[in-house]
Amino acid sequence: MSKVILLTSSAGAALDRVKRAFGPAASITVVGDLKSLLAAPVDAETSLISFGTSVIVPSELLGRLAKPAYNLHAASPEFPGRDPHHFAIYRGAKTYGATLHLMTGRVDDGTIVAVETFAVGHDATPDRLLVEANQAAMRLLERHGQRLLDREPMPGLPDVSWGPVKTRRSDFLRLGRVTPLISAAEFEQRLRACASASHANVTVELHGQVFRIEQAAPKLDDRSAFSEFTETGFLTLVRQLKNAGYRFVRYGDRPSDHHVIWRHDVDVSMHRAVRLAEMEAQEGVVATYFVNPRSSFYSIFEPDIEAMLRRIQSLGHEIGLHFDASAYGTKSWSENTLNAAVRREQALLETLLQSPIRSLSWHNPDQSNLLDFQDDEIAGLSNAYSGHLRRDYVYCSDSNGYWRFKPMREVIAAGHDRLHLLTHPDWWTPEALSPSERIDRALLGRARRLRSDYDRRLALAGRRNVGGI
Repeated sequence: MSKVILLTSSAGAALDRVKRAFGPAASITVVGDLKSLLAAPVDAETSLISFGTSVIVPSELLGRLAKPAYNLHAASPEFPGRDPHHFAIYRGAKTYGATLHLMTGRVDDGTIVAVETFAVGHDATPDRLLVEANQAAMRLLERHGQRLLDREPMPGLPDVSWGPVKTRRSDFLRLGRVTPLISAAEFEQRLRACASASHANVTVELHGQVFRIEQAAPKLDDRSAFSEFTETGFLTLVRQLKNAGYRFVRYGDRPSDHHVIWRHDVDVSMHRAVRLAEMEAQEGVVATYFVNPRSSFYSIFEPDIEAMLRRIQSLGHEIGLHFDASAYGTKSWSENTLNAAVRREQALLETLLQSPIRSLSWHNPDQSNLLDFQDDEIAGLSNAYSGHLRRDYVYCSDSNGYWRFKPMREVIAAGHDRLHLLTHPDWWTPEALSPSERIDRALLGRARRLRSDYDRRLALAGRRNVGGI
């Protein structure tokens, strides 16, 4: 009589079905854990079959068996190891299945003797994939169950081998571990791959604390108070100026008609600057974009940033110098030292862009004595803080993400002949956000692009991305 040690987590009707696969003559001992497995009697007629369990059979026990031992791995051969159904979703498997193989001292390493596969649907989930893989394993067992009790092992399948990556539980935990720098596409892919009806597998670590991410519709805060500061709101202001008959002019012009000097200080996000420049070009208006060569939020020497500056210029806008006195640590400037510093930074921009810089604005001018310099020109550049502009123009700014004096729409509606209007591209986002959220959006967007560039460069060089997936 054939004797079977059946290592399985199956129970009830499912267990009865498994036992029937070995035929009516088999004497079956069912064990569900390592302790019970090691306690089960073994003799020359004993076969060991593992089905639907994560228990690893010790090599010592395999060595005591006179007959072959088999495992039914609920995954196709391409996915050896733990949690294969999650990795199959992550890697976009087109087919999946179950693998019947001889057991050795190493997990999912023995000769493959039979495979059952099925197509993976576009809407497949890990849970569903596991259910279908177990069904495929059951079909294999029913097809080959009695043959597994023979003394001679089943022959291996030609040209069928295990995949090169054997996953461990630590690999799955790493798959589910995300950072704020993950791209939106990668995040969605991992959410889908790590999905489970019983457990939240996606985690994020912040300042030494681990949080689990629940896949639920977010409860959005009321951001209606910030709805004016959006791309739509920006376009509304531009069109309001056009409809009111304002002509858009540059610094240094001295028009006598109804006009506006339309200025943007690029403090944080060059990407936002390009987007606004494109919107303005579609409306047929021009602006001056003041760029900070000393910015800690972007570098004018990065190829992508340089390309954006050239894009802004190509749309008909002017690039000016946004002078950041804090880079020098000077609290009290003299005319000579200020002129020298301005000329150095003007030269940086002109060398980079191969075009003249004609105007400048101050960055945080109240942190030194820059507002004392009220000449129309500083070092030959039109001064956005000149006494003439401060005296003869109505000024409005969105500094720090709110209207400094009156809302700009009210200033425009008042119909003043000469307007000097400042906006910062960082505040004008597609969706309504608080000022702090807009800064987070810009900083995280930049960090994610840098992270993606790092990953891309490693891949191009064929290097290992240690700690990555």
